[in-house]
Amino acid sequence: MAGLAEAPPSIPFIAGQISQRIAQLVATGSDLQRIGHLSVFGIAPIPLLIHLGHCLTSKVPMDFYQRHRDTENWTWKSDGPEVEYRVQRLHLGAKGRRVALLLSLSGAIKVTDLPTEIDSASSVYEITLDRTPGPTFLRRKVDLDAFRTAFQEVMGAIIADHGLIEFVDVFPAVPAPIAILFGRERLPKAHPGFRIYDRQKGNYVYQLEIK
Repeated sequence: MAGLAEAPPSIPFIAGQISQRIAQLVATGSDLQRIGHLSVFGIAPIPLLIHLGHCLTSKVPMDFYQRHRDTENWTWKSDGPEVEYRVQRLHLGAKGRRVALLLSLSGAIKVTDLPTEIDSASSVYEITLDRTPGPTFLRRKVDLDAFRTAFQEVMGAIIADHGLIEFVDVFPAVPAPIAILFGRERLPKAHPGFRIYDRQKGNYVYQLEIK
């Protein structure tokens, strides 16, 4: 009908577009293969950034950058306290029930705010900080690199408790480069798939699947 605004593209549709573009970028004989390095400056909804990381090849060295709120630039800081990530199991539920992973980094995620499908029989794990989570904690590249260790630790704990299950429900509150790194670090044959949620109008809503 004339005069009605078109609905914005859905997250799954945009994820499909990202998959196609990245496949072209990393194809054999592409500019990326010849240059041998990629710098990534990510601004997008967090589920799409995780999907972007999932699509990026591990065969080419890459650097990820953070846009800092104080200076409004992308230059990594050289000062500031070291970030320590904490991996913890908040609740061990029943075998065969859902497993949730909270990424409480840019903000705290409360178990009581999770959707109803994550019930008392579900298992819940968390990566958080040694301080109050907040949007400006990530200042140095070394602290981004340290997230890899926390990722491997929590994946190891989930697999040790549940085996190689099909999916983990992921609830992210993270800076953009950590979202990308989270998607890229997943090993398809060694880690569960991810069902990614996003907070919208106070509720966590399922957005897309990564497997």
